[in-house]
Amino acid sequence: MPLGLAGLACGLAFGACTAITEFADCKVDDDCAGAGNGYVCGAGNKCVPGGDDTTSGDPGTSPTSSLPTTSTTDPPVTTTTSETDTDALTSTTTSTTDTSTTTETDTETTTTGGQVACTVHSECVAALGEEHVCGKAGVCVSALTAECQTFHWPSDKPTDNVVFVGSIMATSPPFDALVLPLQNAVQLAVEDFNANADLPGGFKIAWIGCDDAGSATKATASLTHLSETIGAPAVVGPIFSELVLHLADQAKTSGTLLISPTASAKEITDLADDGLVWRTIPSDVYQANAFADRIPQLTPAPQKVALLYKSDAYGTSLHEDATLRLEMNDPMLDISNHEYPNPVGLTQTELLQMYGTVIANAWGAPGEHPDTIGIIGTTEAIDIILGFMNAWSAENPDPPLPRFVVSHGVVAALPELIAKAPAPLKPVLTQITEGVAPIIFDEANFNNFNIRYKIRFNDQAPITAASLSYDGAMVLMLAMAGVPEGEPIDGKHVAAAIAKLADKDQGTMVSFGEVMGLSLTFIKKARDILVDGGTVDLKGVSGALDFDLTAGEVRVNLLGWGIDEDMGMPGVGVLDPKRMYVLEPAPSAEGMWVDLP
Repeated sequence: MPLGLAGLACGLAFGACTAITEFADCKVDDDCAGAGNGYVCGAGNKCVPGGDDTTSGDPGTSPTSSLPTTSTTDPPVTTTTSETDTDALTSTTTSTTDTSTTTETDTETTTTGGQVACTVHSECVAALGEEHVCGKAGVCVSALTAECQTFHWPSDKPTDNVVFVGSIMATSPPFDALVLPLQNAVQLAVEDFNANADLPGGFKIAWIGCDDAGSATKATASLTHLSETIGAPAVVGPIFSELVLHLADQAKTSGTLLISPTASAKEITDLADDGLVWRTIPSDVYQANAFADRIPQLTPAPQKVALLYKSDAYGTSLHEDATLRLEMNDPMLDISNHEYPNPVGLTQTELLQMYGTVIANAWGAPGEHPDTIGIIGTTEAIDIILGFMNAWSAENPDPPLPRFVVSHGVVAALPELIAKAPAPLKPVLTQITEGVAPIIFDEANFNNFNIRYKIRFNDQAPITAASLSYDGAMVLMLAMAGVPEGEPIDGKHVAAAIAKLADKDQGTMVSFGEVMGLSLTFIKKARDILVDGGTVDLKGVSGALDFDLTAGEVRVNLLGWGIDEDMGMPGVGVLDPKRMYVLEPAPSAEGMWVDLP
């Protein structure tokens, strides 16, 4: 069940591109000079025929053959930047362009129904600017939308020989701190591939990044743009299980491959998705057992446990399985369950009110507090933990401290917990907070990745989950190289080629840490083997990419994470692996906790 990139316009064999129907973007009438004679800037900031020919309605559904094809011999269009905007979240710069004409050379521009027809991207760049591409329907479209605000040509230079890779991730607040590193990892993977290899025919990778903001509506719009307008065969994302489940049917209908770096809900395993939904993170069936098995091992042994879980597919599914196992392990354990709202779409005031109610119910009356609090969710858990600590410190005398055990969606944010906590609580929280997460980094390969990431992104450190995002993007691009000559680069064929990347019996071992000088030799090595019809056995930044080709996912051990104080930096927390949950041989989902030296 694989994921996706964005695709080749008309296909490698023909070197052309296509896109869905869309009118040229504009702000004033002069912006429509490249759309044909008589065009003006109409409703929705789209170029439309002037006078009586002005159309109305949804431009995305207008038939391309509604007007006869006409030819003009206007001078070529030259674009100049008149206004530049920078997205503060993604550091992506977009430009508003003015158009002017020169008389050096005559050219022919074909328009259809108010749209600029095309066969290659360069025609759209010349007519409308560098953010325009030749889309799936054979007309020029903008690569940018309200959701998709990040667009990079190979080496930031427009070219006709490209395949598009897309990403759909929640990069806006409140998710930005932990999700932007995942998006950055996709960008780094694309840049690494382009710098070290290409696809057969000399094709490079262009990337379009979309922000779903945790919203199903925005995720749907993003996938529609990438798959139907641009013609992308594959996409990295979404990151939330809820949204992967939501987009599965759409991906199946459009034939788009999705590969999620972090969506771990067990329901994804058995999706009827035509093999188009994949993930580089294991199913939560393993984490549920590890989470439930860890709680009874705490010292002193828990007597009263409060389990809080996020109201989404990830939280409810993992909570259900973990609770059942806890009850099976210790039928006498006092367990209370508390669902809290998904923060998407709620104001901060609404969230604080709802979280306050949940925390108060879970904390209970004096003398009846839980000694252990399990939280299954994502970054919002940081505020929930701090809320519990406020409740604890408000009593006089102070009651016994609770212990917190969190799921993998929270683990990466634990250093943020220490940063946000009041100074007196920082050392306390490092002692009473721990988390459970699948192993998502190979030590040697991650170290190499970490150095390159920090240099590329201005000394920012990647979170460990960025490894899953980098591997997902690299898997897609290498699978594209493995599509047999003459076959289209589409979701179906890219998905089929992933089997060539996980051949443990016959495949050549390729590790993402293989580097020589300035060259990431693993990329060209794998690419050349695949193009020649061979197979490889990949070891990525996250570890061995041993995909179950039926389920489209990996199976790995888990780590128990603690928080240590950063050496020489009092009050700064860093994650430290304390123990490992070693799985029994497949197909067992059970394992045993072992302390690390």
